[in-house]
Amino acid sequence: MKPLAGTPLVDVEPCSARCARILAGREHITLLVSPGNPYFSAARLAATFRWAARTVRRVDVLVSDLEMTAATYLARGRPEHHAYRRARADISQMAARIRRARDTAGRPDLRVSEFAEWAGTAEYRRGLAYAREAIADPAYGPLLRAGTRDALMARMPQGWEPTPQQIDIGLVHGEKTLPFIVNAVGILGVSETVTAYSRPTPCTRYFFTDGAKYRAFPGQGYVALRVREPDVPRTNDGACLGTRADPPGA
Repeated sequence: MKPLAGTPLVDVEPCSARCARILAGREHITLLVSPGNPYFSAARLAATFRWAARTVRRVDVLVSDLEMTAATYLARGRPEHHAYRRARADISQMAARIRRARDTAGRPDLRVSEFAEWAGTAEYRRGLAYAREAIADPAYGPLLRAGTRDALMARMPQGWEPTPQQIDIGLVHGEKTLPFIVNAVGILGVSETVTAYSRPTPCTRYFFTDGAKYRAFPGQGYVALRVREPDVPRTNDGACLGTRADPPGA
């Protein structure tokens, strides 16, 4: 296995010293991917896959499912039939990008699945129950609502503001993601893992902060993982350099 530094195309920001130690163990990484988020171009995915395959022993790619993807459109006020049509198109496009990225990266050994495929497992339900307890707590719930608000406002007209009811709808995405923030290690059955997304936010950092009431499960870490923009060429898949990427929950 090659050195942990991997390719210089990727910048890594662990949320804590503990997260850095877990990554240094090089056991496993859980890459979160959001259909409809323009950050995840085929070129950036390929760079990420190459880096992950060289850095850790095993890689899982988790893609937001239909309910999660449609929730963002519903929360932005789209009619239900339109929201689900767009969500299906986003998921299909992302599947094609992932296939192209794997080919470009030399078909690294990684497993691709959707969140819905894990929802019935005991460890996912355990993580979800824990996440819901945190969401109900005034120390954490407002952080998730603020993160959901920011995600909904991305790529919307300037001055647009979601209502509290729209934020409630958008919370579906964040709630279903949180089990993989706090317990991907149990859900995927690995000894250690770091969950990775393009950037950390207060609602993810919270679980890796000393003194927080709710902490990620043992063996669970989190890192921000971003491909350096100048090194990613334009692609023909609808995403280009300089496009704003949504925070987790988009």
